[in-house]
Amino acid sequence: MITCPGCTKNFEHAGYSHHLAKTMNPSCAALLQHSGLFPQSEDENSDGLDDGDDNVDPHHLTEFTGDYFGHYNEQDLEWPDDNDEVAAAEPPLDSDEKALGRQPTIEKFPRCHAGAPILNSGTTAFESYNNALQGADNVWAPFVSRIDYEVAKWAKLHGSGSTAFSELLAVEGLHDALGLSYRNTHELNQIIDRHLPCRRPRFKCEEIIVADKAFDVYLHDVMECVKALYSDLDFLQHLNFTPECHYVDADKTIRMYHDIHTGKWWWSMQKELEAEKSGATVIPIILSSDKTQVTMFRNKSAYPVYMTIGNIPKEIHRKPSQWVWILLAYLPTSKLEHITNKAVRCRTATNLFHACLHHILEPLRVPGKDGVAMASGDGVVRRGHPIVTCYSADYPEQLLTTGIKSGECPKCDVPHEELGSPDVPVNLQDLEAIVAALSLVDEDYDLWRRACQERGIKPVYKPFWLDLPHANIFQSIMPDVLHQLYQGIVKHLIEWIKEAYSEAEIDAHCRRLPPNHNIRLFLKGISNLSRVSGTEHNQICCFLLGIVIGIQLPGNLNNARLTHAVHAILDFLYLAQYPCRMDETLALLDDALTHFHDNKDIFLDLGIRSNFNLPKLHGFHHYVHMIKTYGTTDNYNTEYTERLHIDLTKDAYRATNHKDEYTQMTLWLERREKILWHDNFVQWCLVGDLAPQEILPPDMDYCRTIKMTKHPTIKRVQLDRIVREYGATFFTEALARYIIGRNQPGLSAAQLEREATHIIIPFDTVATFHRIKFNSINARGIQDSSVTVDSVHCQPSQEDKRGHMIPACFDTVLVNEGDGGTTGMDGYCVAQVRVVFTLTNQASNVLFCAGPAQPPTHLAYVEWFTPFQQPESHHGLYKVGRLIRHGEHLASIIDISDIRRSIHLIPNFGAAAPREWTSSTVLECCSTFFVNPFSD
Repeated sequence: MITCPGCTKNFEHAGYSHHLAKTMNPSCAALLQHSGLFPQSEDENSDGLDDGDDNVDPHHLTEFTGDYFGHYNEQDLEWPDDNDEVAAAEPPLDSDEKALGRQPTIEKFPRCHAGAPILNSGTTAFESYNNALQGADNVWAPFVSRIDYEVAKWAKLHGSGSTAFSELLAVEGLHDALGLSYRNTHELNQIIDRHLPCRRPRFKCEEIIVADKAFDVYLHDVMECVKALYSDLDFLQHLNFTPECHYVDADKTIRMYHDIHTGKWWWSMQKELEAEKSGATVIPIILSSDKTQVTMFRNKSAYPVYMTIGNIPKEIHRKPSQWVWILLAYLPTSKLEHITNKAVRCRTATNLFHACLHHILEPLRVPGKDGVAMASGDGVVRRGHPIVTCYSADYPEQLLTTGIKSGECPKCDVPHEELGSPDVPVNLQDLEAIVAALSLVDEDYDLWRRACQERGIKPVYKPFWLDLPHANIFQSIMPDVLHQLYQGIVKHLIEWIKEAYSEAEIDAHCRRLPPNHNIRLFLKGISNLSRVSGTEHNQICCFLLGIVIGIQLPGNLNNARLTHAVHAILDFLYLAQYPCRMDETLALLDDALTHFHDNKDIFLDLGIRSNFNLPKLHGFHHYVHMIKTYGTTDNYNTEYTERLHIDLTKDAYRATNHKDEYTQMTLWLERREKILWHDNFVQWCLVGDLAPQEILPPDMDYCRTIKMTKHPTIKRVQLDRIVREYGATFFTEALARYIIGRNQPGLSAAQLEREATHIIIPFDTVATFHRIKFNSINARGIQDSSVTVDSVHCQPSQEDKRGHMIPACFDTVLVNEGDGGTTGMDGYCVAQVRVVFTLTNQASNVLFCAGPAQPPTHLAYVEWFTPFQQPESHHGLYKVGRLIRHGEHLASIIDISDIRRSIHLIPNFGAAAPREWTSSTVLECCSTFFVNPFSD
């Protein structure tokens, strides 16, 4: 064994050589130059494409005395070209299937000093917190006991109002029985305020003067927020410090994009910072702002600004429960009613917004350019450069942020009248020219206004982004799936469809869709919906294409073009939300957009539209570029921050007495954050450091496992009841064929039928299950049993507690016939599950031959549909129908492990849906169906 002097770790001889070649530890890297194991580069600062050592011990980083931030010549390095696209070889037909579940090939940034530690403070975040807490040996300090602490945590995180909690503690004997250190909410608040340290910065109220009027802004110090997120031990093991290029294949020909650090922006920014001074750690700042209503009737609103950092993987920061987003500020919501001129009032509101954000983000200007020492949760210090990278907002907020006029694209210079053109060149706004125009405000007012008008922007007084280092606000405006797609183009598309067809017929189709776990049924139709949310638009998209197939258009126009247009929009919608993208799948986005433009004229012919100069539709052109630059759209989706409105704004407002609310709201949030951090500290004291868990890239593999209840829904069901109530007409015959097929697998079909007639079923009841559940399995092979991602129902009709009849429900599924692959429809067939049952051990021993293969525990009686043929040409959906033999449904018994997933079938309604069909009977009444590809 060899002990490395740099990190004191033990290695075999070959392992020690590999360690020195790959390490990012400066102490170990210095040993490489004197070891003679590898040839030394002519330039000692040029490290090629060295990988980092992921096992660096942060407590041994101070022996190296070299220059961490030394200069070097950029021409000495062979930088990968971020602008040139790699020409990928044409993959074989099954390349996508082989790529699923495969770990990526990772190319590290070619400078070992990039993102490297500079020193170690020796104190972790929890140790610093413990020193500030001064709790001695009491794990629950400043509370006296576990009950004392748990009650306080419940009161602040899950409890009722402060008055109700005080009244509860006032119950005679309760306080003494629990041994609490506080008698009411006021005393509990004093303990939290005085004795719990602040891990995140405290709110402060400052005045911003605009147009000779003062406005209150409640804000956090943005640098303290960045440091709080960066040093949070919950995120330590997941932080990304350097950019990476991820590839699907070992030859590095197919690029992969997911988290921000896999996009081209971080690589380019790291290269730019390294050229100025090596050893930089990029800290991407993601901002989001959106005004929201906090009351339903009094028209009371709040204007929160949220922030997080891109070093934290999206798998974490897209979960509100992880508290990765910080409420950065509450902006003023004044309506400026003292200004009577509408134009002046709008201009003042814009200047107020920018003045507030300029003040809030002021602390980022020097650190973003020169860097600042940033300690992560383990005490390791790096030189961080916090840079405003992404701004996530809806369209009005994007216009307010950039200063672009309404109706224009907030990112590029395409004129309004050409927004609907598919061929117009798309170029980002000229930042330098716009900055030059805006900078004239202090020189000549009239010249400034004319220059802004020539550049196509509003005359905004010193926008907040004007002097932010390394920031380009026009590039930082992110695609917005929620407002741009669901609440934008999808909302328009539904309205166009309602104008093109009869609303009554559209609603009739909606009311007759069969149920499915992943489909919400709108049994009253969709034409009368009001204030439709993004979630509801998402649910409508799941069946939108299927309900327009076959409906007659006015004037006997061909329905194919409209169907193609709807299909193209839905394809773009779902492709845009992939959690992991490759160059090949990004090309599909462009194909879907081109397909829509090829067929959009149907809306012109119907008189529904006169043009397509819609900024949100034009925004589709930017998706591919933005995904390559900043990673996939789930890194910056406004859906996350919309959810934060509930936790950080609306709940906070409800906790106040609605007088001087912002002071109370900020104090309420501070106390919650203190309790949340203290709870993490208590868990650390009780359990210790958790084992590191690697955040793997998003896995596109469809990997799910079946979960059945421990006990059957009904323990004994008579076989005649199976036939009568479950509709399993040929249950005994199918079971006999299954037994013979399992015992004698080599028989022909005729032999199997002949032998099955000799089987005697030695029981007259079976145990039935009315539901099959599916749980997901992540890339590590871990099953998440807490979430049911899919389910199959097979239950007969029954009465509820009120005597109302609940219709029978027998779902359709996708069955693997033995040779089904990971992707594609080959080897699969659609079937309807009639009954899921088990046999007793005694019956299994009698019916099945003894052997190494145990008989399955759960079986399903299914009725088959016709095999898959080629998809229909005008809408791309597979068409299936009941498989009939001699006038009866063809049925079999299968092992439930052959069921891949549930599948939703959309009836072929034709020109008009038969009025006798219902949602519960349509699978029996209709003869042909389309397979819904958008159900999940």
